[in-house]
Amino acid sequence: MKTVKIKSAIPLYLAALIWLLFGLFAPIYELLFIIIAACVSVAVYLVASVFFPGRTVEVDAKPDSGDEAVNAQIAEGRAALHNLREADKAIADEAISARLKRMTDAGGKIFDILEKEPSRAGEVRRFMNYYLPTSDKLLTQYRELDGSGSQGENVRGAMTVVENSLEMIAVAFERQLDSLYRHEAMDIQTDIDVLETMLAADGIRPESKPEETASEKKEEEQAHV
Repeated sequence: MKTVKIKSAIPLYLAALIWLLFGLFAPIYELLFIIIAACVSVAVYLVASVFFPGRTVEVDAKPDSGDEAVNAQIAEGRAALHNLREADKAIADEAISARLKRMTDAGGKIFDILEKEPSRAGEVRRFMNYYLPTSDKLLTQYRELDGSGSQGENVRGAMTVVENSLEMIAVAFERQLDSLYRHEAMDIQTDIDVLETMLAADGIRPESKPEETASEKKEEEQAHV
């Protein structure tokens, strides 16, 4: 996600209005009035920009993994995550919101990894083809049911089923993310094993302590006297 600031068009409209007013009530064809109109319109634009600064929105950056097929997958997946975030904003229930946040956080990190390492697309195939689109579909249906205004047994029952499934889905998202760190965990363990082997060759054991210096031994002996 990246943040983009969209400027308001109101300051520009107000500046243009100044020219229109000068054209109606002053001889705008004279140089003096052109200068005055220009100065006033600039001043109006600057002041209006303070009161109407525009808005800041978050948009999904275009994927750049180096693989067009993977880029398309990432873009599609991030669009689905965007829908989940919109559902989070629309649903007031805090428990649902917490689970949706876990899902979108995990999903966002998955796509960040995939963008850096497109060769790992096969590892998230089930996530891409089932977990994420099914979640998107369920939340879309949930919002439709929630907005129907019906409190009937079928509507309430269907909503409850979705609510109860969100914890399971959030865990699935998080486990998929965790599985992508399997290689890193193996690399770390390999490095530790090599380090321990080298230390053992040098006569160093994890439980061993550095040899005491002569002065430290003397101080310890005096302490026991």
